[in-house]
Amino acid sequence: MSTKAIILAAGSSRRLRPITDNRPKCLVELNGETILDYQLRCLEKCQVKEILIVAGYKKEMIREHLKKSKHNQLIKVICNDIFDKTDNTYSLSLALQEIDEKKDSVIVLDGDIIFDVRLLRNVLITNYKNVLIADNIGKMEAEDNKVLIKRGYVKCISKKIKGTAIYNSIIKLNGRFLKEFKDECKKIENRTEWYTNSLTRVLQSFPKAMKVIFTQGLSACEIDNKEDLIQAIKIYDKIKEINEIIP
Repeated sequence: MSTKAIILAAGSSRRLRPITDNRPKCLVELNGETILDYQLRCLEKCQVKEILIVAGYKKEMIREHLKKSKHNQLIKVICNDIFDKTDNTYSLSLALQEIDEKKDSVIVLDGDIIFDVRLLRNVLITNYKNVLIADNIGKMEAEDNKVLIKRGYVKCISKKIKGTAIYNSIIKLNGRFLKEFKDECKKIENRTEWYTNSLTRVLQSFPKAMKVIFTQGLSACEIDNKEDLIQAIKIYDKIKEINEIIP
């Protein structure tokens, strides 16, 4: 099976304003490199050959940026023209229409995360078909998407539960589970939901479908606000150096 990646980068990122007044969040720079370029570099290092980016807010800036990127030949931009009326389930649904569950394995990344490339590699090399990255070391905050885990399998993802780990916004999907998730996301009633809600509903029918891979201390950071951005800048040089060392 071929492995494709989806990067969700359509939102307007109000919590990071005024930094995002004039640019989409994925084009915010961390010590000179945009979040998007960092993600693309990691995907290329892990031999992912086809990347779908869902753009919405200031999408033309993303298109123009990619024209100058050495990764441009790997990328297809998909537009969510109603990004201001939808959440990321709808964006993901648009991209999943480009995925053939009979032939493709898909990695889904939020467009506002940076991570140690070894986490992405662990997702790709595992024998499990469907996996989720979760942090079982970091301190949980009320706004974190938490993961409920039973015997190594994901049961639920929500901000409202008392989970045992924090969801790090990286998943791999395959086969029948991917097909069911794709169908769930496509439903019109899910246009104002986060895709973790759709994922949780599908997990009710597939209780042993999705395994957890823990970060085990490897760095990952989701950038929602200015405090997160400060933290991301602090760890950026460290994980950039690691990425350059690893073949």
